[in-house]
Amino acid sequence: MVETDTLELLDQKVVAALLAHPRCRMSALAAAAGTSAPTVSRRLNSLFERKLIRVVSVIDQQRAGYGFAVFLRLRCIPGASADVAQAVAQWPESGYVSVVGGDLDCTAQLHVRSTKHLMELLNSRLTQVRGVTGSSTSKIIRRFSTPHGWSGGLVPEATLATLRAERLDHWSEDRPCDARPIDALDQALVDLLSADGRRSWRDLAEHLQIQPATARRRVEALMSAGLLRLRAVVQPAVIGQPVVASLWLRVTPARLEAVGRTLAAHPNVLNIAATTGLTNLSGEIATSDDDALYTFLTEEVGRLPGVAAVDVSDGLQVIKRASLVYDPEHPERVRSEVTPG
Repeated sequence: MVETDTLELLDQKVVAALLAHPRCRMSALAAAAGTSAPTVSRRLNSLFERKLIRVVSVIDQQRAGYGFAVFLRLRCIPGASADVAQAVAQWPESGYVSVVGGDLDCTAQLHVRSTKHLMELLNSRLTQVRGVTGSSTSKIIRRFSTPHGWSGGLVPEATLATLRAERLDHWSEDRPCDARPIDALDQALVDLLSADGRRSWRDLAEHLQIQPATARRRVEALMSAGLLRLRAVVQPAVIGQPVVASLWLRVTPARLEAVGRTLAAHPNVLNIAATTGLTNLSGEIATSDDDALYTFLTEEVGRLPGVAAVDVSDGLQVIKRASLVYDPEHPERVRSEVTPG
């Protein structure tokens, strides 16, 4: 595992505010971080230039009805897990890939168009990846939280509520999606925002030769409908939460909704979802140290009625997050981007 550097406190506060509202105005970010707008602008520019953080804006394919997501769990021959993870990270269908410890060697989250598409991946592409000795998949059937709403617990509740109140996109899974057709102009705007979710209305308009008001109206309509979602992407270690783990829980079906919602509300949980399979609740958590992870498992998870079993896979190195591939030598820095499938 390659060590990552942690940002100084002020930069952590700026990133935390950006997690709460990825398109937040500089003045609001400054108020949340307790500094001036010029300072925030300077700090953010440095973080972007160093590739430590990205703001992305994407169509939520699952909400829009464009297929479904699955967790892929892999076992590998000794010494092959990193190479396997790098290979899977190049798949456009993978949004998240991690080398893990414990009973597994590599985990990934894939988005596929159909069951036939998934079968093609498993029976054709996966068999060509050298070093894989076993695999299993579980379909995501209900999402309780996603990284669109992850705050890391670094922003006070009052500040968090203020920042989120200004968001038009759906950071929570509780708001229903108003699925509707996306035309060529909508898609062109989405494509521009996918690389930089903070692009100005004027910049978008100039690229597409439309009026800024048109760009803003179209984008905000997609956000309000729950189709276009924003996310500030950063490796948790950079903001002081280096202990990352994948969770695989077996929960009594009658308690699945309650347990999922309870864990989704925890500030350190990046995502949690109900799935098919022997373990029916899966997700990811980031904490400051092993003691915090232990406390979470024993006091938060262990005391929840209905939890029958818990498996934890240590996150040794996240290779891909939000379709961004990270540099193996500098795992806090984005190396490249793989277009989702």
